[in-house]
Amino acid sequence: MTRRIRRIAIWPGIPVILSLSLLSVSLLSSQAFAAETRGYVISMVHTAAYYDEQTCPDGTNGSRPDVLIRRVMKDGYDREEAIRIVSNIRLNGGRDDDGNLVGSAIVLGGGASFGGDQSWNGFDFNPANVPSVLPDPNALNAQGRFALGLNLDGQVGPDSWEHPATGERGIDNQMWRVLGCWDVYYVNKPVNPYNEGIAWDTAVDAMPAWLISITGEDLSQDGEVTVTFDRAINIPLRDAYGSIMSGASFAVDQNPRSHSEFNGQIKDKVLTIEPGFFYMQGESQFYPHLQFSRTQLRFELKEDGSMEGHIGGYQPWRDYYHYLSVRGETDGMIDLIGIFYDLKRFADAEPDPATGENTAISAAYFIEAVPAFHVDGSGNLLADSVGPGPEFSGPAVSQYSNSEQ
Repeated sequence: MTRRIRRIAIWPGIPVILSLSLLSVSLLSSQAFAAETRGYVISMVHTAAYYDEQTCPDGTNGSRPDVLIRRVMKDGYDREEAIRIVSNIRLNGGRDDDGNLVGSAIVLGGGASFGGDQSWNGFDFNPANVPSVLPDPNALNAQGRFALGLNLDGQVGPDSWEHPATGERGIDNQMWRVLGCWDVYYVNKPVNPYNEGIAWDTAVDAMPAWLISITGEDLSQDGEVTVTFDRAINIPLRDAYGSIMSGASFAVDQNPRSHSEFNGQIKDKVLTIEPGFFYMQGESQFYPHLQFSRTQLRFELKEDGSMEGHIGGYQPWRDYYHYLSVRGETDGMIDLIGIFYDLKRFADAEPDPATGENTAISAAYFIEAVPAFHVDGSGNLLADSVGPGPEFSGPAVSQYSNSEQ
């Protein structure tokens, strides 16, 4: 004790330094204790769709029957007979007026038949698995000035769009160029793209929930935050309207595979992040997984505690083709072969080092999330549910909303 007093006496500045150090530790502890974490569960996700009169000036590609009619006509039938063949496919299996089987009237994808037969129109396999064996049907692609998404490369290029709501230029979303002129995607909110909407509505009752959390000193103010995405152990709950319920509790899956963490900021109730890699495991028949390089997001924080906006990045284009091929042309309502060639054509990132072919395509997805509690495996609270959430969310929005948002 005497030695310690003597040292303080010899260096009178030390007590001040010690006091300042203790004060700093105290402030850091206070800041850490004051950190706020809010939890959310994703209530809707699908590719970001937006159209106006400029999007498809030459018309759309139609839907599944239109695809089959065009294929049958390429086999030499006139339009009138092609319509008869396609219209009666459930009755006669796709036969012409002379009783000949017309294989091109059969949809592609969607797995094997009940007997396991994968043959199609002279092929002993399903061309959905090897789409390059069929010619490019040259589907119509989205054009115009506007599309939803994010500026992923920080530039305004010849293929970029303008955001219809924010006016931001340089939006990178080549996925929309591929999908935008198919009837199933030619929709605006509150309508969802059919095949993704129905896939989500089915999967959400069996698939572990997708979670988001935001951590910062005061989330009601502008400032730096940390944004995390995780997969839950349990599934989402619904209310009496079929909405994803706000205020439910979810146990976070500790498997790091579906954990993505980003530095971000809140400014004027808009959440953004610094670019990074995103991965989330899904389930068939929904997205088997969703992953992006150079990920960005822009979420608007709502007064009711929910948030919505867009997440996007450069997505491996074969991931999305795989999702559609599993769904098949019956549920996907598209031409798998046309989608394959267009995804490959418009891919704009991550070139293969051996071939130089781009393996990823710029894409944007709409995300809606409602307040939720997050807990660890022992039941300890990780994130608070703040706010009542919206009246309708997720699959219920398009059903109960009477006007476009």
